Amino acid sequence: MFWPSNSSSNEDLVKNLKRTGVVRSDAVFNAMAKTDRAKYLAQIETPDGGHVGELAAYQDVPHPIGYLQTISAPHMHGHAMELAYAAIKDVRHPRILDVGAGSGYLTACLGRMVEDNGHVFGLEIVPGLVQFAKKNIQTADGDLIDRGVVSVRCHNGWDGLPNEAPFHYIHVGAAAEAPPQALLDQLADGGRMVLPLDEARGGQVFVEITRHGTNFSQRRLKHALLSGDRPVAWVPPTVAKLSTSNDGAVQDEAYQDSPCPIGFNQTISAPHMHAHILELAQVTCADVLKPRVLDVGAGSGYLTAALARLVEQDGGRVFGLELLPALAQSARKNVLNAAPDLIETGVLSLHCYNGWYGLPTEAPFHFIFVGAAVSSPPQALLDQLADGGQLVIPVDDPRGGQALKWRRVSIIDTGCVTLVPHYEA
Repeated sequence: MFWPSNSSSNEDLVKNLKRTGVVRSDAVFNAMAKTDRAKYLAQIETPDGGHVGELAAYQDVPHPIGYLQTISAPHMHGHAMELAYAAIKDVRHPRILDVGAGSGYLTACLGRMVEDNGHVFGLEIVPGLVQFAKKNIQTADGDLIDRGVVSVRCHNGWDGLPNEAPFHYIHVGAAAEAPPQALLDQLADGGRMVLPLDEARGGQVFVEITRHGTNFSQRRLKHALLSGDRPVAWVPPTVAKLSTSNDGAVQDEAYQDSPCPIGFNQTISAPHMHAHILELAQVTCADVLKPRVLDVGAGSGYLTAALARLVEQDGGRVFGLELLPALAQSARKNVLNAAPDLIETGVLSLHCYNGWYGLPTEAPFHFIFVGAAVSSPPQALLDQLADGGQLVIPVDDPRGGQALKWRRVSIIDTGCVTLVPHYEA
């Protein structure tokens, strides 16, 4: 089980990934320890005109890198690295293709892992990001380029790199409707490709495809791995339906990465905040059969529905609690309009109830998310956690602002940004 945590150095970051079981092999540990993540974020400008500092770079969260792209959270890269190691550990001269190189960080990590006898080829379609990745690798790990271990090229990743094939491992950081045939053709016999695939019902699933001569086998990965540097959608694009209210957001605004009012002095959080929560829920529930999730402060119903989509395939259930009767009614209407099957099949239910009391009749819960700030976690919610369950909640910070808490470990410091007003029962 993985608990995201803060780190003060690259060494601490990788040790935390090992401690929590994301990084398991010495090869991956050593490669990530030698590749300083902060050096791949140092040139990124922040909204205040500054640059991403080391403390921010070592936190287990994604960061924007420009061109509407992101570098994924470190634990996602850890998962991708372990999959790569499993694919190439018995190969004498491994060749790896990284489609969607982005910042160049994962490409460099892969390079470190095979630097003694292999080659890694990074492909990026955005010219500005190609230059960014090359500059990052040259500055931070220039010997990989100088020795020909790593190269980054501006190329459409769907076409692969046929003149450098076959590849023993292909990592794809952007979603596709189906595995690109060109990439399948470029897999070595026994080679593996990991990529996210769009599902017909919406959302995505990560799969690993292995080549066996002229045949291919495919397995669904238990963990949802946002392991590339490109953003990957978590849920169907129903936010416009779920966030529109009587005096709230219009549909054109619903797809912007910013909060939107939903009435009653409440808001629906920005999509990137929901993505953080969904990542945490996925990691917590990944190994649980029939996971049970509690969403305190259902609001528009959007996050409740997204959580339900996340656990429905494993027989899970999600319970949304909303104190305001009008919002509870609105949330139910939104879900019935956008995703009626979730309610009809019993995967999702909404209740007008004081969230501080939880829902003891449906406990225990494997994951509880609270959307309103408190001075300390409510005891009733702690009591309703399953053994090994996780509670994510914004806790008032004495210095001002709020910090999201993952049970007892701080994982996202929001500074002076208020997630939601302090919630009075």
